[in-house]
Amino acid sequence: MESVRFKNRTWDVAADLRLPEGFDRAKKYPAIICAHPIGSCKEQTSGSVYAERLIELGYVTLAFDA
Repeated sequence: MESVRFKNRTWDVAADLRLPEGFDRAKKYPAIICAHPIGSCKEQTSGSVYAERLIELGYVTLAFDA
């Protein structure tokens, strides 16, 4: 897992980027943004539950911090 930050038009955004084991930058991978309910945090919902399973299936995931 890598903590990343980027700026959109309005906000500075923090997120966790997860890559499948053996990730190769030269290859293309399916990617999913794992969104969480408002008022929750990424560690309690999509960030640690769905994203972990999805990377096992070969997806790249990005979970925004609340």
